[in-house]
Amino acid sequence: MILLQVIGPEYFRFERDWMASGEIWRLISAHWVHVGWMHLLLNGLSLVICVSLTTPGWSFKRWVITSLLMGLGISLMVTFYNPEISDYAGHSGVLYGLYVLGGVSLFARDRLIAVLVIAAIVIKILLEQFAPFDFTTGDLIGAHVIVDAHLYGLLTSIAIALIWSRYTMNHDPTEHSN
Repeated sequence: MILLQVIGPEYFRFERDWMASGEIWRLISAHWVHVGWMHLLLNGLSLVICVSLTTPGWSFKRWVITSLLMGLGISLMVTFYNPEISDYAGHSGVLYGLYVLGGVSLFARDRLIAVLVIAAIVIKILLEQFAPFDFTTGDLIGAHVIVDAHLYGLLTSIAIALIWSRYTMNHDPTEHSN
C-alpha cells in the first residue's frame, strides 16, 4: 500500500469510467491506495488490529485471494449500485470484510471474541447506514467516507464465508485420492 501511495493514488483509485477506458485494474487497486497518508495509517493500523484480534492463521495465498475477491466484489457493487460515486480509494471496505472473515475463522477457537468482532462490524455498518449523525472518520482523513463500500465489504465477506463453508463441507482434508 505504501508503494502504491508513493507512486500516486490517481493511477490506481476507482474511477467510474473504468469500463470505457479499459482500466480494469482499478477494480482491485482502488482498495490499496488512499486519499492521504492519514487514511493509509488508519487502514494499516486497522489491518494490524484485525490480524491481532482474529489471528486467522491463513496462508499467504488465502490472504491474497480473499483480499482480491473482497476488492472486486466491492468495486462491482459500487459500479452497479452507486452511479453517483465517480471515484474512490481506500482499504476500509476490504478491512470490514476481513474482520468478518477473520471472526468466522476464529469462531471455532474463541466464540466470544469472534461474535464480538462480527457484531461490532455489523453495528458500525448499521450506524453508518442509518444513524441520523455522521458516524465516520471523514474529518480525520480529510475526505468523504463511502460508507456503502463498508456495507459491500460485509456483503462480499458473507458470500465468501458461504463459499468457504460449502467448499469445506465437500472437501475432507483427511481424504487422500490415489
